[in-house]
Amino acid sequence: MTKMQKRGALILLAGLLLLGIALCIHLVQKKQDSMAGETAAILLQQLELDRPAIQPGPNVTAPEVSATPMPEKVYMGYHMLGSIQVPSVGIRLPVLNNWDEQMLKAAPCRYTGSVPSGDMIIMGHNYKSHFTPLHKVAVGDTVIFTDVEGIIYNYKVSAIENLHRSEGELLASEYPLTLFTCSPGGLNRLVIRCEKAVN
Repeated sequence: MTKMQKRGALILLAGLLLLGIALCIHLVQKKQDSMAGETAAILLQQLELDRPAIQPGPNVTAPEVSATPMPEKVYMGYHMLGSIQVPSVGIRLPVLNNWDEQMLKAAPCRYTGSVPSGDMIIMGHNYKSHFTPLHKVAVGDTVIFTDVEGIIYNYKVSAIENLHRSEGELLASEYPLTLFTCSPGGLNRLVIRCEKAVN
């Protein structure tokens, strides 16, 4: 085998090794996404079974800003605030009260703020089963937050932003509800700003 053939064989071997590593990473991410979807589905089902049968009409909107804390319920060790829906892209997920890396693997989480104070920010992983569909959201789409007591808060998407991950301080805003997730690769944040829906 010539020196050039050896070099070619080494390059081919390195390429196959990198391809194998990429495949392993893809399979791990796919498994995490699947597990995240299953956990979120179980939590959402439990929340909906346990939530009071309060069914206000579709035009019920959030109350005026107040200092009232948000109610929560605990299921399977997760502290839940309610659920988030974006019907136009098929999102219907539970929302956990606090976030850390482990909680984010289960469901979207409150990042800061609250519904009563009119400044809630919800973050979620860019899993297909969680917030990947946010990349298809359009201005004017409906967003619905339902708390653990069955009270419905209607919002409309009013702005869509892309922020670099170093611009975390820009997540806070005057909008009553903000949703965000990572872009593919994690360098940017897709930020969905929502206003209260008008009756």
